[in-house]
Amino acid sequence: MNKSPLNYLLCMALGVVLWVVTAIFYGGAFSEALILANTTPEAFLGHLRIVLGVAAFAGVFNCIYWFYYGSLEEVAGKLGEAKRFWRVSFILQIILSVALLFILVLMNLSEGVHTSFWLIIFGLLSLHTWFFFWLCTYFMSPRPVKNIPLFR
Repeated sequence: MNKSPLNYLLCMALGVVLWVVTAIFYGGAFSEALILANTTPEAFLGHLRIVLGVAAFAGVFNCIYWFYYGSLEEVAGKLGEAKRFWRVSFILQIILSVALLFILVLMNLSEGVHTSFWLIIFGLLSLHTWFFFWLCTYFMSPRPVKNIPLFR
């Protein structure tokens, strides 16, 4: 799975399938379970799908860039630099998931959404950002950098 076109394609396919499952299938049922003060569940679902789409795009883009970076010839001699690059990318994915949750909370501040629902949304955002990045890089990193992802 760490061959050049295969890892790119699998990463994109996994990102799209994950977005469809979370935003389309789960998101519809999730938004219907909410009791909102001012907007409709359809409007909330639209915002949720956009935010999950941004998170999915960022996760896929970061993975693809890691695959490109890890396959460069000069990276094999600079594994310490590659490890720092991976860790910074991972931390940026965590920051992005928190920032997207913060944006969604600010957009729906007057709706009275319960905290447990925000925790579920954070779990969905984390699934698309930092967990997706870790999972794809853990299993599909190019050979020179395959041992760099966390817990490898």
